[in-house]
Amino acid sequence: MTEEEEEQVKQQLIPKVVNIVSKNANEKPPKLNRMSSPETSPSPPSSPTIRRFPLPKLYRLSRHYKLSILFLILFSVASIGIILDSFLHHQRDVSGCQQSYTRPQYIKQTGFDSEMTRFAGKYSLYLYREKGVDLTDRPTGVPVLFIPGHAGSYKQVRSLAAEAAIYYYSHYENNLYKWQQGTRNLDFFTVDFNEEFSALHGQSILEQAEYLNDAIDYILKLYPQTRKTDPTTLPDATSVIVIGHSMGGVVARTMFTTHNYQQGTINTVITMSTPHLLPPVPFDWKISELYDDIHRFWQERKKDVLKDVAIVSIAGGTLDNTVCSDSTNIESIVPATHGFTVFSTAVPYVWTATDHVSILTCNQLVKVVSKALLDVVDIRRGSQTKPLEDRMRILRGALLSGLENRKGDGSDLELGNLSLLSLSESDVLYLPPGKRLVIQEQQQQQQQGASMILLPTVANANAFAILSDDKIGNGGRFELFLCSKRFSDLVCRAINSIAIPIPASTETYIHPFSGNTFSFASIEFEEMGNNDYLGIMDKDTTDKRFLVAEPFDTRMNRQVIHQSMLSIALEGVHVKTNGGMFTSVRIPSIESPILAYHLKISRPNCSASHFAPFLRQSISTMHESKFYVNLAGDHKEETEVSIHGRTAFASIMNYPRDQNGLSFQIWMDPTCSEPLQLDLSIDWYGSAGRLGFRNGIMLATFSFIVVVLIFASQIKCYNDSGVYPHFGQGLSFCLQRSLPIVMLLVTICSIAQCTSSSDTVWLNSKILWQDILTGNTDPFFWWIPLIGLWISLGIVCLLWLMVEGTLRLFACLTEFCPLNLWPISRQQETRYQQIQRRTITTCILFMMVATCIPYQFVFVVAFLVQIIDCVRALLRCKIPTKAGDLKRENRYNFMFSILLLFFTLLPFNLPILLVWIRNISVHWFVPFSSDHSVLAIAPIMVYVEILTSNRKMLPRQNNRFWSTITYLFMYYIVIYAFLFGIKYTHWIYFLANHLIAWFLLLHFRDSHYSRLSYHYLMDHVGSKKQS
Repeated sequence: MTEEEEEQVKQQLIPKVVNIVSKNANEKPPKLNRMSSPETSPSPPSSPTIRRFPLPKLYRLSRHYKLSILFLILFSVASIGIILDSFLHHQRDVSGCQQSYTRPQYIKQTGFDSEMTRFAGKYSLYLYREKGVDLTDRPTGVPVLFIPGHAGSYKQVRSLAAEAAIYYYSHYENNLYKWQQGTRNLDFFTVDFNEEFSALHGQSILEQAEYLNDAIDYILKLYPQTRKTDPTTLPDATSVIVIGHSMGGVVARTMFTTHNYQQGTINTVITMSTPHLLPPVPFDWKISELYDDIHRFWQERKKDVLKDVAIVSIAGGTLDNTVCSDSTNIESIVPATHGFTVFSTAVPYVWTATDHVSILTCNQLVKVVSKALLDVVDIRRGSQTKPLEDRMRILRGALLSGLENRKGDGSDLELGNLSLLSLSESDVLYLPPGKRLVIQEQQQQQQQGASMILLPTVANANAFAILSDDKIGNGGRFELFLCSKRFSDLVCRAINSIAIPIPASTETYIHPFSGNTFSFASIEFEEMGNNDYLGIMDKDTTDKRFLVAEPFDTRMNRQVIHQSMLSIALEGVHVKTNGGMFTSVRIPSIESPILAYHLKISRPNCSASHFAPFLRQSISTMHESKFYVNLAGDHKEETEVSIHGRTAFASIMNYPRDQNGLSFQIWMDPTCSEPLQLDLSIDWYGSAGRLGFRNGIMLATFSFIVVVLIFASQIKCYNDSGVYPHFGQGLSFCLQRSLPIVMLLVTICSIAQCTSSSDTVWLNSKILWQDILTGNTDPFFWWIPLIGLWISLGIVCLLWLMVEGTLRLFACLTEFCPLNLWPISRQQETRYQQIQRRTITTCILFMMVATCIPYQFVFVVAFLVQIIDCVRALLRCKIPTKAGDLKRENRYNFMFSILLLFFTLLPFNLPILLVWIRNISVHWFVPFSSDHSVLAIAPIMVYVEILTSNRKMLPRQNNRFWSTITYLFMYYIVIYAFLFGIKYTHWIYFLANHLIAWFLLLHFRDSHYSRLSYHYLMDHVGSKKQS
């Protein structure tokens, strides 16, 4: 019976009730004296329009809980405001990138058409040429394929391609040696993906990967024809170099897994700001599955498909607001022999952070990468590049800081040819053992009058450190040698390769990217082998440059601070170093990228005689180095220090104990014996932004959990009392009962996750501790899920009030608007017409989902219909009725709960809808194979249709069995979402879809069709038994 039919019956019964009441009123009541007891006094009959049900005490929204809700909202708003301000304005590196200038020309490859790829109508391939530099429009060099990222443009290749062309034609074109070594110019091909939103959609990544493999096949077929003009006999090209930006790097790794990949066609991959470990937006199930498939493939196929592949991941650091640089780490994906991760702050001559876009245009970085690519080229080989070992050596030399640990036995030193030096006694200075060498001015050097200075090894030291403000090696004033004395001559080998460039640090420099450099070298005595001296040759005694060299003991100059994170949080780190030129401090406890720090360097009684103190910060998990110059001055304030490291849900790598933690390498002028004071403290405000940036998905997941918890409490009250409380009353119950239990369980689970010595959750389980909750295994951060739950609770409270207010505003506008925008009922529609309309509408939507539109579009339509239905339900509550409005209030409160549930599911559907709209805008109408599952939307679609057409709500479950199953199902969703909802976020939508399917089952059980089915089955089974 519909609500209108019930109203008609009530209207017919009211006159009868009124007659009965009037008859009773005409009868004279018995006389009562003043002493009559009120209990025996007859009370007047109750009005039939007043029908109130008692609301359980726990659901009453008292003033105390209203204030609690207000506090939660203020706490969440303040927390999010602090996180945003901290993220945008604190602990941000200064960008020192210089702009690149190009004159681009993009030549579309029209020959790459639909006969060669099925995506020719969607994507396009271009060849880049730099105007005024490149001599021909035909590809004659070595092919390089550029892959843009999420919403990226094919034109982003211009800086890399232009710099490579300029460098080649200005340095290598007329270099006979380079020509003979197979060095040629680079042909940059780039792909127009129409700025597709690849980070939101896994199917788009697969389509791009398939297209690119077809493009490589097309590109390689161009060279047999274009190279006929080359005078030398060259082999046909069999592979290309791939450069991927952002999600383009993920596409590059996906190319190895697709069916049309031809082994050996890719052997070098450079990725820039690519999230290798985790998808940045994990709302799409396909992209989560794709990441798992890629990781599995790269782990299992290393020895065959990937045996000759080199991959380098370049990260931008703290300036990258789009991709967390923690997830650019490929250490767990490829062995050190095949790849590494490096930050732009560590790259020599770059030494600056870059944001997500400028990593492609930063001129300093572009120059280094372009030169490295030219150096790995060898056109004499079919692969077009040098062997893997040579490629890795060149890439390490170009991109790594050079301060990484060497083997220590001298086997990895690049020694020059053995040479016999015949020098007069006046040209050679033998420095006394243990004495420091300081070359600072022309006058002092002339007094020394020596061009070769020999530093002997000593017993109380085990290494030499050398620092100069001039280049050490060819082209510089100084050169380094390993020497031994044979009779009156010196036998020496040049070891200039150990000298590396580092940022210059004087009182006039503020940032490491000033453009000026120092040279630093260090060598241990064991690496010197049988040589007795470290020789320093001064080739120009008239140049005003300084050089400082001294022996030191690495064991004495390395301090390890054994403090726990709790001690660091309460007290900070305070270290006093010795007065040597080069020292290091390592803090093993500091490894988490969540916290940021304040660093204060002081050396009050020393002035910068030769150079100002400077420092290098590094972390063991990745090749991240940052230089801080001109420290310890009176004007210097605290320096902001932040690191990157293991991302959430990543496997824990085991490092040698002497490499764990944060390391500081400090250089200071040794001519002043004053020790240096280092003070490190946690920057709590600056850490808030880093915490929020790395746990944003947690807020979306926990908000869904809070809504489901409140939803379950509302259904429980409805089943027990017949009153369906509004959202705030359900929240009151959760604050008193559900949430304290949930928080206790989350706390226990988080502590167990952080302190467990086992990798798995329980014995013989495939579930790892690092794969649940927030993926954190650091005991210091056990509180993160609790903070996230409190913030999410406040977000849901604010969302409730905003949505409630919006619905009431719409209701008021509709009530006073003369247009009947939302008709309250279809009174003239018969039951048969209603069923027919619903069936036709549902079937049409089913067919559209299965053929042409993604199910996410239908969900958004259902969400909008639910908003309209909530407004209609609210309008009905305002219509006065003589029979009471409890049923209408119940239905509105239930509809509102469904709307909030749908609201938390919007992030899982809107991204795919944006991708679909984007494809339509470029006239690509081929449907996605992964987004046309009718079952993924059927329960929600049918349920919204039922709620809209029949004005029904969830049937009240008086049967304990069915109500218990409902509660267990909803709490199972809560538990699963807590444990796996952050890493496997896409499952939340499907769990909610299953919940709606369960509601449909409850509706069917309570319907007339269920009773007919039951009687039919009973009669059918009974007749069979009788027969």
